[in-house]
Amino acid sequence: MVDLGRDIKLELDYDDGRILDVIIEDGDFALLEGEDCLKQDLLNELWCQYYDWALAFSVGSRLPEFINMPMAGIVVADLYNAIREPLEREDRLLEGRYNIRLTEDGFICGVFPRSRVRPREMSLVIRRMS
Repeated sequence: MVDLGRDIKLELDYDDGRILDVIIEDGDFALLEGEDCLKQDLLNELWCQYYDWALAFSVGSRLPEFINMPMAGIVVADLYNAIREPLEREDRLLEGRYNIRLTEDGFICGVFPRSRVRPREMSLVIRRMS
């Protein structure tokens, strides 16, 4: 079984991926772990453009390049690849088990964490791609 991590809980704007604040509970930083930690990490990775985090190419995605782009033809195929790239780097996910569905204003991506004997799909929702 894979440890899915533990981290400080962040308040995120799920429309545009911005980190709004750190959550404080009982006078201390709130923590999250397991699938909640993995979900927060993946959403941050998807919204972070390459080189934005400590000038690292190994962190981030090309997703911000697709904001306000018309979703047709080759753009959609490239968008799928941009979503898949950071997921394939993540060793806490089952490899190749991504269910990406475009919506009117973004996408929903189903992923399968390695934390269980029988994995359960976890959904990542990204809004406001247009």
